[in-house]
Amino acid sequence: MKYVVIALLALVLGGLIGRSIWMQKPQQPVDPVQVIVTQLKTHAVISHERQLAIWYRACPEVIGKTPTIFIAWPARLSYQLELGDVKVTRHGSVIEVHTEAIHADEPSVPTDFMDYLSTKSIFTFANEEELVNHEIGKASPIARYLTTYFLARDPSLVADFKTEVEGLVQHLASALGVPVTRIDVEIPQPPVKWPKLPMLQLCAGSMASVNGLPFAKVDDGYTVPIGFNPVTPGHAAPQTPKGIASVYSEAKK
Repeated sequence: MKYVVIALLALVLGGLIGRSIWMQKPQQPVDPVQVIVTQLKTHAVISHERQLAIWYRACPEVIGKTPTIFIAWPARLSYQLELGDVKVTRHGSVIEVHTEAIHADEPSVPTDFMDYLSTKSIFTFANEEELVNHEIGKASPIARYLTTYFLARDPSLVADFKTEVEGLVQHLASALGVPVTRIDVEIPQPPVKWPKLPMLQLCAGSMASVNGLPFAKVDDGYTVPIGFNPVTPGHAAPQTPKGIASVYSEAKK
Protein backbone atom coordinates (compact mmCIF):
# COMPACT_ATOMS: atom_id res chain seq x y z
CA MET A 1 0.00 0.00 0.00
CA LYS A 2 2.86 2.38 0.87
CA TYR A 3 4.33 1.94 -2.62
CA VAL A 4 0.97 2.63 -4.27
CA VAL A 5 0.64 5.94 -2.39
CA ILE A 6 4.20 6.98 -3.38
CA ALA A 7 3.48 6.14 -7.03
CA LEU A 8 0.26 8.19 -6.99
CA LEU A 9 2.06 11.16 -5.42
CA ALA A 10 4.80 10.93 -8.05
CA LEU A 11 2.19 10.93 -10.83
CA VAL A 12 0.40 13.96 -9.36
CA LEU A 13 3.67 15.88 -8.89
CA GLY A 14 4.79 15.04 -12.42
CA GLY A 15 1.46 16.23 -13.77
CA LEU A 16 1.74 19.52 -11.94
CA ILE A 17 5.28 20.11 -13.19
CA GLY A 18 4.27 19.23 -16.75
CA ARG A 19 1.29 21.55 -16.59
CA SER A 20 3.47 24.36 -15.26
CA ILE A 21 5.96 23.93 -18.12
CA TRP A 22 3.18 23.68 -20.70
CA MET A 23 1.39 26.78 -19.43
CA GLN A 24 4.55 28.94 -19.33
CA LYS A 25 4.24 31.99 -21.57
CA PRO A 26 6.87 32.33 -24.29
CA GLN A 27 9.57 34.85 -23.36
CA GLN A 28 9.30 38.28 -24.91
CA PRO A 29 12.13 39.20 -27.30
CA VAL A 30 14.76 41.47 -25.76
CA ASP A 31 14.54 45.12 -26.84
CA PRO A 32 18.08 46.06 -27.94
CA VAL A 33 17.41 49.75 -27.31
CA GLN A 34 16.66 49.05 -23.64
CA VAL A 35 19.83 46.99 -23.38
CA ILE A 36 21.87 49.85 -24.86
CA VAL A 37 20.27 52.36 -22.47
CA THR A 38 20.94 50.13 -19.48
CA GLN A 39 24.56 49.60 -20.44
CA LEU A 40 25.14 53.33 -21.07
CA LYS A 41 23.68 54.16 -17.67
CA THR A 42 25.91 51.52 -16.14
CA HIS A 43 28.89 53.26 -17.75
CA ALA A 44 27.61 56.32 -15.83
CA VAL A 45 30.20 59.01 -16.66
CA ILE A 46 32.59 59.88 -19.49
CA SER A 47 35.53 62.17 -18.69
CA HIS A 48 37.91 64.21 -20.83
CA GLU A 49 40.73 66.59 -19.97
CA ARG A 50 42.61 69.50 -21.49
CA GLN A 51 46.25 70.15 -20.63
CA LEU A 52 47.25 73.82 -20.51
CA ALA A 53 50.43 75.81 -20.16
CA ILE A 54 49.99 79.40 -18.99
CA TRP A 55 52.69 82.04 -18.95
CA TYR A 56 52.95 85.83 -18.84
CA ARG A 57 55.20 88.67 -17.70
CA ALA A 58 53.96 90.86 -14.86
CA CYS A 59 55.37 94.28 -13.98
CA PRO A 60 53.77 95.18 -10.63
CA GLU A 61 53.99 98.78 -9.53
CA VAL A 62 56.30 99.09 -6.51
CA ILE A 63 58.36 101.81 -4.90
CA GLY A 64 61.70 102.05 -6.65
CA LYS A 65 62.81 99.92 -9.57
CA THR A 66 59.98 97.94 -11.19
CA PRO A 67 60.62 94.18 -11.17
CA THR A 68 59.61 91.95 -14.04
CA ILE A 69 58.07 88.64 -12.99
CA PHE A 70 57.87 85.77 -15.45
CA ILE A 71 55.08 83.36 -14.44
CA ALA A 72 54.69 79.88 -15.96
CA TRP A 73 52.54 77.04 -14.70
CA PRO A 74 50.66 73.99 -16.03
CA ALA A 75 46.97 73.26 -15.48
CA ARG A 76 44.59 70.39 -16.18
CA LEU A 77 40.97 71.11 -17.06
CA SER A 78 38.47 68.31 -16.41
CA TYR A 79 35.06 67.81 -18.03
CA GLN A 80 32.38 65.15 -17.54
CA LEU A 81 29.34 63.89 -19.40
CA GLU A 82 26.88 62.01 -17.19
CA LEU A 83 24.82 59.24 -18.81
CA GLY A 84 22.29 58.72 -16.01
CA ASP A 85 19.47 60.33 -18.03
CA VAL A 86 20.57 59.24 -21.50
CA LYS A 87 17.80 58.65 -24.06
CA VAL A 88 18.16 56.30 -27.04
CA THR A 89 15.78 55.87 -29.97
CA ARG A 90 16.05 53.67 -33.04
CA HIS A 91 14.69 54.42 -36.50
CA GLY A 92 15.51 51.48 -38.72
CA SER A 93 19.29 51.32 -38.90
CA VAL A 94 19.75 54.81 -37.38
CA ILE A 95 20.24 55.19 -33.63
CA GLU A 96 19.77 58.57 -31.95
CA VAL A 97 21.31 59.31 -28.56
CA HIS A 98 20.38 62.34 -26.42
CA THR A 99 22.46 63.19 -23.35
CA GLU A 100 22.71 65.92 -20.77
CA ALA A 101 25.09 68.85 -21.22
CA ILE A 102 28.81 68.58 -20.49
CA HIS A 103 29.85 70.08 -17.17
CA ALA A 104 33.24 71.18 -15.90
CA ASP A 105 35.01 70.13 -12.72
CA GLU A 106 37.36 72.28 -10.66
CA PRO A 107 40.62 72.68 -12.62
CA SER A 108 43.84 71.22 -11.26
CA VAL A 109 46.55 73.83 -10.79
CA PRO A 110 49.67 72.35 -9.15
CA THR A 111 50.93 75.59 -7.63
CA ASP A 112 52.24 73.80 -4.56
CA PHE A 113 55.50 72.87 -6.29
CA MET A 114 56.09 76.17 -8.09
CA ASP A 115 59.48 77.69 -7.49
CA TYR A 116 61.07 80.99 -8.41
CA LEU A 117 64.48 82.56 -8.89
CA SER A 118 65.17 86.17 -7.99
CA THR A 119 67.91 88.72 -8.13
CA LYS A 120 67.93 91.24 -5.30
CA SER A 121 68.13 94.90 -6.11
CA ILE A 122 68.69 97.78 -3.70
CA PHE A 123 66.52 99.87 -6.00
CA THR A 124 63.40 97.70 -5.48
CA PHE A 125 61.69 98.38 -2.16
CA ALA A 126 59.41 95.35 -2.22
CA ASN A 127 59.55 91.71 -1.15
CA GLU A 128 59.93 89.89 -4.45
CA GLU A 129 58.82 86.57 -2.95
CA GLU A 130 55.55 88.18 -1.85
CA LEU A 131 55.09 89.58 -5.36
CA VAL A 132 55.54 86.11 -6.86
CA ASN A 133 53.16 84.49 -4.36
CA HIS A 134 50.61 87.17 -5.17
CA GLU A 135 50.82 86.24 -8.85
CA ILE A 136 50.64 82.52 -8.06
CA GLY A 137 47.42 83.21 -6.13
CA LYS A 138 45.83 84.26 -9.44
CA ALA A 139 46.40 80.83 -10.98
CA SER A 140 43.12 79.21 -9.89
CA PRO A 141 40.88 82.12 -11.03
CA ILE A 142 42.68 82.15 -14.40
CA ALA A 143 42.23 78.37 -14.73
CA ARG A 144 38.51 78.65 -13.91
CA TYR A 145 38.10 81.30 -16.61
CA LEU A 146 39.91 79.10 -19.15
CA THR A 147 37.81 76.10 -18.08
CA THR A 148 34.67 78.02 -19.01
CA TYR A 149 36.28 79.33 -22.20
CA PHE A 150 37.13 75.83 -23.45
CA LEU A 151 33.67 74.56 -22.51
CA ALA A 152 32.04 77.34 -24.52
CA ARG A 153 34.48 77.73 -27.42
CA ASP A 154 36.29 74.44 -28.00
CA PRO A 155 34.35 72.38 -30.58
CA SER A 156 36.78 69.49 -30.24
CA LEU A 157 35.64 68.99 -26.63
CA VAL A 158 32.09 68.15 -27.73
CA ALA A 159 33.51 66.10 -30.61
CA ASP A 160 35.57 63.99 -28.18
CA PHE A 161 32.51 63.17 -26.08
CA LYS A 162 30.38 62.42 -29.15
CA THR A 163 33.05 60.10 -30.54
CA GLU A 164 33.23 58.16 -27.28
CA VAL A 165 29.44 57.82 -26.98
CA GLU A 166 29.23 56.71 -30.63
CA GLY A 167 31.90 54.10 -29.97
CA LEU A 168 30.05 52.74 -26.95
CA VAL A 169 26.74 52.51 -28.83
CA GLN A 170 28.38 50.95 -31.88
CA HIS A 171 30.06 48.33 -29.71
CA LEU A 172 26.79 47.48 -27.94
CA ALA A 173 24.81 47.37 -31.17
CA SER A 174 27.34 45.00 -32.75
CA ALA A 175 27.24 42.74 -29.69
CA LEU A 176 23.42 42.62 -29.94
CA GLY A 177 23.48 41.98 -33.69
CA VAL A 178 21.68 45.26 -34.47
CA PRO A 179 22.48 46.62 -37.96
CA VAL A 180 23.49 50.30 -37.72
CA THR A 181 24.28 52.70 -40.56
CA ARG A 182 24.46 55.86 -38.49
CA ILE A 183 24.62 56.96 -34.86
CA ASP A 184 23.56 60.53 -34.09
CA VAL A 185 24.62 61.88 -30.70
CA GLU A 186 22.99 65.08 -29.47
CA ILE A 187 24.76 66.92 -26.63
CA PRO A 188 23.08 70.23 -25.71
CA GLN A 189 25.11 73.39 -25.25
CA PRO A 190 25.50 74.04 -21.51
CA PRO A 191 24.52 77.39 -19.97
CA VAL A 192 27.70 79.41 -19.51
CA LYS A 193 28.37 81.73 -16.59
CA TRP A 194 31.63 83.52 -17.27
CA PRO A 195 33.95 83.96 -14.28
CA LYS A 196 35.93 87.17 -14.10
CA LEU A 197 39.62 87.23 -14.89
CA PRO A 198 41.77 88.50 -12.02
CA MET A 199 43.64 91.78 -12.42
CA LEU A 200 46.93 91.12 -14.22
CA GLN A 201 49.67 93.75 -14.10
CA LEU A 202 51.16 92.73 -17.41
CA CYS A 203 54.31 94.38 -18.70
CA ALA A 204 53.76 97.05 -21.36
CA GLY A 205 53.13 95.54 -24.79
CA SER A 206 52.86 91.96 -23.47
CA MET A 207 49.94 89.53 -23.18
CA ALA A 208 49.11 86.47 -21.12
CA SER A 209 49.22 83.24 -23.15
CA VAL A 210 47.74 79.76 -22.92
CA ASN A 211 49.45 77.08 -25.02
CA GLY A 212 51.17 79.88 -26.90
CA LEU A 213 47.93 81.73 -27.72
CA PRO A 214 47.21 85.13 -26.11
CA PHE A 215 44.09 85.15 -23.93
CA ALA A 216 44.38 88.41 -21.94
CA LYS A 217 45.88 91.87 -22.15
CA VAL A 218 45.75 95.10 -20.16
CA ASP A 219 43.89 98.00 -21.72
CA ASP A 220 43.52 101.33 -19.91
CA GLY A 221 44.38 99.68 -16.60
CA TYR A 222 41.82 96.86 -16.99
CA THR A 223 42.41 93.18 -17.75
CA VAL A 224 40.69 92.46 -21.06
CA PRO A 225 40.04 88.90 -22.36
CA ILE A 226 41.26 88.02 -25.85
CA GLY A 227 39.42 85.49 -27.99
CA PHE A 228 41.42 82.54 -29.33
CA ASN A 229 40.82 79.24 -31.09
CA PRO A 230 41.80 76.35 -28.81
CA VAL A 231 44.31 73.89 -30.25
CA THR A 232 42.57 70.69 -31.31
CA PRO A 233 43.89 67.62 -29.46
CA GLY A 234 46.21 65.58 -31.67
CA HIS A 235 47.79 68.65 -33.22
CA ALA A 236 51.25 69.78 -32.24
CA ALA A 237 51.05 71.74 -28.98
CA PRO A 238 53.65 73.90 -27.27
CA GLN A 239 55.81 72.33 -24.60
CA THR A 240 54.21 72.59 -21.18
CA PRO A 241 56.37 74.40 -18.62
CA LYS A 242 57.09 72.47 -15.44
CA GLY A 243 55.88 75.24 -13.17
CA ILE A 244 58.40 78.00 -12.63
CA ALA A 245 57.86 81.54 -11.50
CA SER A 246 61.09 83.47 -11.99
CA VAL A 247 61.85 87.01 -11.01
CA TYR A 248 64.49 89.37 -12.31
CA SER A 249 64.90 93.11 -12.04
CA GLU A 250 64.49 95.31 -15.06
CA ALA A 251 64.67 99.08 -15.44
CA LYS A 252 61.26 100.66 -15.74
CA LYS A 253 60.71 101.92 -19.25
